[in-house]
Amino acid sequence: MTQSVAPAEQRSGKGPGEVVLEVRNLTKHFPVGTLFRPKAVKALNDVSFTISRGQVVALVGESGSGKSTTARLISRLMPPTSGEIILRGKNVLKTEPHRPSLSYRKEVQMIFQDPFGSLNPVHTISHHLERPLEIHKMVTDKNLLGRVHELLETVGLTPPDEAARKYPYQMSGGQRQRVAIARALAVEPEIILADEPISMLDVSIRMGVLNLMEQLKEERGIGFLYITHDLASARYIGDRTMVMYTGYLVEAAESRELMEQPAHPYTQMLMAAVPNPEGGLIKKKAEARGEIPSLTDMPPGCPFAARCPKVMDICKRSMPGRTQLSQTSDHWVRCHLYGQGEEKQATTTAQL
Repeated sequence: MTQSVAPAEQRSGKGPGEVVLEVRNLTKHFPVGTLFRPKAVKALNDVSFTISRGQVVALVGESGSGKSTTARLISRLMPPTSGEIILRGKNVLKTEPHRPSLSYRKEVQMIFQDPFGSLNPVHTISHHLERPLEIHKMVTDKNLLGRVHELLETVGLTPPDEAARKYPYQMSGGQRQRVAIARALAVEPEIILADEPISMLDVSIRMGVLNLMEQLKEERGIGFLYITHDLASARYIGDRTMVMYTGYLVEAAESRELMEQPAHPYTQMLMAAVPNPEGGLIKKKAEARGEIPSLTDMPPGCPFAARCPKVMDICKRSMPGRTQLSQTSDHWVRCHLYGQGEEKQATTTAQL
């Protein structure tokens, strides 16, 4: 995005409401290897966060950090190794241990990264929106087509009767993504998991999709988990931003505070990599070195230790816990420079 925009917390006149979805200690390990030498890909480790009504929580990180796995676990497309998924106070992994109920599917919807791959090319757009309405018995047969047209108008696909008759290949990428959003809206969900919803779209139409999500948040009170590697869009639409690295959440704060005062060295590296049109040829140096560790053979201690320019001995021995950085805002970090690294905290904080 090249234009200057106000962050989400400045555009919204009201804060998020009550907590709708809570994730506690969510973990996912994929078994690999052989019978005699079993191993596991530790894709997600001890992830906890909440999403409130009318709140957009952005989840950022490099490719392979576990962002999409988080969304797939919450949408229950795959079972977690351990942890809890609590929807409106009910632990659905206990009440629905084998497969999610229609009620859960209705409350938690997902928008996939590839808008063409998520739509069946042999069916019309009308068919894609009719199916969830029929499965969840949202409308009568007499009102079915009218509701389809209403959904298409909501996402800006007009005239709706013409859009309904088209096939996915007859639409642009941005239009197909709007169809995917309309399909998610059909069952009137409380939470939408948006997995890189604009990454495959042209820059010129990304803003339209983001503004549509913002409008749905404001008008309908829908909570979003917005997964992205684009910090600019996370700042634009996210009320709160979480940073993930090798399956761990390493920092979280209100979006504006995180972007202006990143604490974790990994977050600082991500911020330094964001192009700054006003900076000219002067660039910040991203001091991180080395490679991302293997998820099947994670070293002890902090997973970022081998790449961190501020690494200490304790970082290579033990995994840091969460340290609250502010009493007035919920800004926390998982780093030995704070908390367990007290002896280094005063001098290091002055350098950040």
